[in-house]
Amino acid sequence: MESRDEQPPEDRLLTADEVAAFMRVTRSWVYAETRRDGLPHVRLGRYVRYRRSAIERWLEVGERGPRAR
Repeated sequence: MESRDEQPPEDRLLTADEVAAFMRVTRSWVYAETRRDGLPHVRLGRYVRYRRSAIERWLEVGERGPRAR
């Protein structure tokens, strides 16, 4: 089993505060999206964590507008 420091950054589990900082939104928005199953998340008992790679994919899928070719 890998230690916490050996995990690739994209597989690291983030807190709601870290997701909010990464996405530049409020923590309350992150929690609201989590409650409505809008953001991919992992429940660990009473805790909620977010895999960075899943958040990045979620952002890519939801991205709109002209795309570079």
